[in-house]
Amino acid sequence: MGEWTPTTLNELVDIKHGFAFKGEFFSDEPTDDLLLTPGNFAIGGGFQWGKGKFYRGPVPEEFVLSSGELLVTMTDLSKQADTLGYSALMPQSEYRLLHNQRLGKVILKNNRASLSFIHWRLRAPDYRHEVLASCTGSTVKHTSPKKILAFEFLLPTIDEQEAIADLLGAIDDKIELNRQTNETLEALARAIFKDWFVDFGPTRAKAEGSEPYLAPELWELFPDALDDEDKPVGWEIGKLGDIIRLRLERCQASPETEEKPYVGAV
Repeated sequence: MGEWTPTTLNELVDIKHGFAFKGEFFSDEPTDDLLLTPGNFAIGGGFQWGKGKFYRGPVPEEFVLSSGELLVTMTDLSKQADTLGYSALMPQSEYRLLHNQRLGKVILKNNRASLSFIHWRLRAPDYRHEVLASCTGSTVKHTSPKKILAFEFLLPTIDEQEAIADLLGAIDDKIELNRQTNETLEALARAIFKDWFVDFGPTRAKAEGSEPYLAPELWELFPDALDDEDKPVGWEIGKLGDIIRLRLERCQASPETEEKPYVGAV
């Protein structure tokens, strides 16, 4: 592919092990220091905050991470090794982020590669396949710097690397923005449902003579008063089974388990 050259990760980067921070200093209460774990790696790669594991003990300065540094996870507790081998760039943080054991810090050896490109290369399917094929362990999956660094691939020119990383980064930012928007919309939908059908807000407002806070066509759908059971007049309590019928059907078999899960058709 043009000037793309065969290479291995070992020719481009080193992977430095993290520090074995002592469990006696772990804390569930927030401190200035936040220990990173495999739980800070999202499925498919990238950083996620998750539940914090804080630290109160002494910290070697060489294991304090800076924004923009790259880590790779070498341990995974999940059945499918969902995050094993994936990378994450360190974000800006109000805490000191600590380089914990079983996380590898990716360090460039030379100027042949862009760290942001390496980040995306460590999220690609062919790399992921090799990590899973060479990992060890049954309940807890493990890989190592040696196995990761043995990965072979075609290396673009440095300009192409930066262009690829910029494009994928922009797409990733858009995906994250959409995810946050979806979370906001879901929270709004839950709040509306609770107001209408749990707290009976519109009916209560009507009964109290309050000003309408919905569009007229929606406002008219709600009763004007509550009955003796504190529910809107004319509304009934019933069972879901009285109004729908659920039919179970088998789906296509899962490639991981070869089992055919059931789905419900209403």
